[in-house]
Amino acid sequence: RKQWYQRRVRVREKTAPLYNMPLPEQLKLKLSEIQSVLDNYKTALKQAWQAGFPEEHFDFKITEIKESPILSGYRNKCEFSVGRNAETNETSCIGFVKGSFSQGNISVEPPDECTETCSPLMITEVNRFREYLATSTLPTYDNISNTGVWKALEIRATKQDDVMITPVVDRRSLDAEKLEELKSSMIAFYSDREKCSLFLKLIGGKEEVLHLSGPDHMLESLCGYLFQITCGSFFQVNTAGAEVLYRTIRETAALDKQTVLLDVCCGTGTIGIILSEHVKQVHGIEIVESAVEDAKKNAARNNIANITFHAGNAKFAVPRVINSIRKSTDTRIVAIVDPPRSGVHADVIACLRKNEMIAEVIYVSCDIKQITDNIVSLCCPTSNRYLGDPFRFQSCVAVDLFPHTKRFEVIFHFKR
Repeated sequence: RKQWYQRRVRVREKTAPLYNMPLPEQLKLKLSEIQSVLDNYKTALKQAWQAGFPEEHFDFKITEIKESPILSGYRNKCEFSVGRNAETNETSCIGFVKGSFSQGNISVEPPDECTETCSPLMITEVNRFREYLATSTLPTYDNISNTGVWKALEIRATKQDDVMITPVVDRRSLDAEKLEELKSSMIAFYSDREKCSLFLKLIGGKEEVLHLSGPDHMLESLCGYLFQITCGSFFQVNTAGAEVLYRTIRETAALDKQTVLLDVCCGTGTIGIILSEHVKQVHGIEIVESAVEDAKKNAARNNIANITFHAGNAKFAVPRVINSIRKSTDTRIVAIVDPPRSGVHADVIACLRKNEMIAEVIYVSCDIKQITDNIVSLCCPTSNRYLGDPFRFQSCVAVDLFPHTKRFEVIFHFKR
């Protein structure tokens, strides 16, 4: 029993490091961390402005952190490793890695106790795939020797319990015949499953994703709209929490029927589609062409007529889109920027600054420490690099999209 308890603690510390802390204390800790980063923003801006820093316009304060409606089993996507469990010596354990690759003492721990983040459906699917691995003659991938085949398992699920199963294999030791045998055996194993999309991801050289059986996508309901989820598309991992996030964005931006919305880094169009009924027009801008195609399908599925998607780099697309907007004295252009973890390129910020028709920016971040340069560039004095008036801080609200972890989403509101 002692070994079971120690294993349970190890894996929960990996997936939900705050699991042993009451939720109010978790939120208090996150608020404190956010405020600390905001204080750093202010310090950096003082240095950027030097003399004449308008401190009254940059009173960076976190207003609140909103709770996730679901506090356990909330993840709709989980990525599991496949490898050896040091305690049982099972070579095809599926779960989360503990230990150090460099020191050669890694162990894969099963996710059975990770109920803070993994739903019962996720754990059931892990155990089901574990049954399949027991029938396979192919070896598990060894991260120390860099040999073997079975490397990971990705699972996505919807509120309707549709599932998408994507094992990840290293193709370097698979010839064409072995690969075909692998595919056939997986298709046969899952042949009795309904509501299941089966894929295979090949790595070790050129990455390739193969659709083996079932639908090639799932549909998820979010804020009353239906969105297509494909194997590689981005979708917030906490569906109920994402609804809180998007409602908060809508409230923060104070949108109306005179608003033209620029959805920068729009991905598959989620934010723009959800906010489309509150604005005059939406323009989604995304550099990944496959995401733009998914966004167009999502708009068509939801009968959204006032939205247009543009594939390309934002620094070129934003000016082009703004020039195409039919402007009137009542037109408000609001930009929503929801970039990857590291933020957007400095050229994109320079573009937003330069286009004075953009009166407001809503910036959404899942890692506020990494976007300091973006925030400072939005708000620093006018220069040859950053033309146009600086934006001024209005508010900051967080959403606890990842309960029991140290992560969160933050919504910044800037005006000029």
